[in-house]
Amino acid sequence: MIKIYTLDSLDTDFGTFLLREDESVQLLIPKNLINVQLHEGDIVKIIKTKENYKITLLQDETEYATEKVSSLLDKLRNK
Repeated sequence: MIKIYTLDSLDTDFGTFLLREDESVQLLIPKNLINVQLHEGDIVKIIKTKENYKITLLQDETEYATEKVSSLLDKLRNK
């Protein structure tokens, strides 16, 4: 099953991903199984296979979310 997550944190051992549709749902993936370079806040598609995870960075969605947050912060600063 394909699900969309946001990378919440990346420490020395695990990546913590939050399900986009319900951020109370977390997925912990051992760092050695993360096959792409990621940064906190990146939006990814994750497919669970028998032994592994296929993680794909969703660059357009990440950029859109970053711009949206930046715009909201600018509005708050200018009030």
